[in-house]
Amino acid sequence: MKPTVIAAVAGLLVAACGGSTPAGPTQANGSPITIGVLDDHAASTAVEGAEMQVNTDLAVAQVNAAGGVHGHPLKVVYADPQAAPDQAVSQAQSLVQQQNVDVLMGGVLSSECLGVENLVPRLQVVYLSSTGCAAEAFTSMQCNSYSFRFNATGRQTTIPLATYMVNTYGKHWGIIYPDYALGQSNLAAFKVGLQAAGGDLVSNQTIPIPYPESNMTPYISKIATDGSISGLINSEVSADLVRSSQVISQFGISGKLPVVMFLGKDRFAGVYPDSLTGAVGYLPELSDSPSDNKADIAYHAAFRKQLASEPANIVTTLGGADKAVPGQLGYQAFTGIMALKEAMIASNFTGKANTQALIKSLSTLKMKQGPDAPAGDIVMNASDHQAVQSIYIVKINGQQEQVISTITADKMPPIGNCQVK
Repeated sequence: MKPTVIAAVAGLLVAACGGSTPAGPTQANGSPITIGVLDDHAASTAVEGAEMQVNTDLAVAQVNAAGGVHGHPLKVVYADPQAAPDQAVSQAQSLVQQQNVDVLMGGVLSSECLGVENLVPRLQVVYLSSTGCAAEAFTSMQCNSYSFRFNATGRQTTIPLATYMVNTYGKHWGIIYPDYALGQSNLAAFKVGLQAAGGDLVSNQTIPIPYPESNMTPYISKIATDGSISGLINSEVSADLVRSSQVISQFGISGKLPVVMFLGKDRFAGVYPDSLTGAVGYLPELSDSPSDNKADIAYHAAFRKQLASEPANIVTTLGGADKAVPGQLGYQAFTGIMALKEAMIASNFTGKANTQALIKSLSTLKMKQGPDAPAGDIVMNASDHQAVQSIYIVKINGQQEQVISTITADKMPPIGNCQVK
């Protein structure tokens, strides 16, 4: 574990984020509110872990510079599970029982988040996933009153995306996916999304790839380019996304088939490879700010300033100070802290004794697009604690993410019918 206290920062940082802080904010000099953050820095999750750290540090610095939560500064205690689900659960328990944190956040892998989600009702502490944790099961099958997810995922995103895929390219699709909880969840979500759009996954082109797997060739060589599929879905993530994209390019598949994949310059050290031109995917936050979105421009500027305060290895992992972008997973961490801040203020939260009031506030939270949610509205569903938020369907053209369609939060489909208890 590496405890980190995020102190108040100069007003320049706040001004860089849209000037949303009222003049003369209350000083954050009360007793701290402590957030335990499970932040993975294993080789397989290095990018996600780096994004989580920078964006968490940025959000906490902004909150504290604006006076904290009714004068109480936020303090972060980090723990690194090293992409091990049992470690995530053990460290979450230690953060609460030994480090006395008031709230839990984080965990990159779905298997980590699902384990912590099952733990927190016994610990009686609020838990927000912040970066990753994309398996539908988190809110569609085992939701509980203590756990929340603010990033749209699963069929919320695949149904709008699949509609574009079928209408633009055709009905029959192949998919490669990591053969563990997240990949299986993505497979199920794309099946639902394609069926809703009148398409399908071709059975012999539904290709699981073991995790971890450094040699993608035996699997990607099975992809048909004879016209039997309309396109390929690359559902790999993290380092495997980069490796699979390279092999897809080497086999010439991206020149013969449209490729739908998880996008974001952050996945590629800040620069899209030429072979990704034409690829399609969705993003809750564009890698480069739209020129007409002042809140997002300010967020990106503040992120770049924050990089100067981060360890060199973190900055290098993200492609260096000149190329690094907040990233869609980093954006999840940033907005997660901001959602927590808004709910804490509304519920007068000062520590674990106010947990039930915080749960009530988080359950009905609505964030309008602005400095705290620069890319679009975010709305929490009280019944399953799964939020909806705006997403962009984009197509890559060189280094440009061309927005094909914007799906606003109020147009997002539900993820399931789980009911919190």
